[in-house]
Amino acid sequence: MSDLHFRCTSEEETNKAGREIAALLPPDAVVLLRGDLGAGKTFLVRSIAAALGADPQHVSSPSFALIHEYLREDGTSLIHIDGYRLSDRPVEWMEIGIPDLLRAEGLKFIEWPREGFPLGNKQPISIDVRVNEDESRTIDVEGVS
Repeated sequence: MSDLHFRCTSEEETNKAGREIAALLPPDAVVLLRGDLGAGKTFLVRSIAAALGADPQHVSSPSFALIHEYLREDGTSLIHIDGYRLSDRPVEWMEIGIPDLLRAEGLKFIEWPREGFPLGNKQPISIDVRVNEDESRTIDVEGVS
């Protein structure tokens, strides 16, 4: 496993980073996305989704719906989960069926993951997105092959 680091000063550079990340993701990976509000987590998911054959226009923040599913050209799913509004109780994670989604086929992205919540037997990939003082973004990826 290796780590990737990107410094993006434009949306095009972030799109390029998304394409590079997409090329390394296993088809059923669980990806944990961390970063402050407005850091660009959903934008990055949109870039990755486009590179993987999902319609990027359908990709939006799942903050209010909690879960979005996007169909890829090959018929597989990309599941986009947002834990921002979830409490710190793992039982809530269970009640809305997230463990079942994590076992399903397809790529899964979790924004605002909660520490200690069950992820099944998958070793997650972590992506941290940070806004720098100059408004550029730093994207750190851990756990890709």
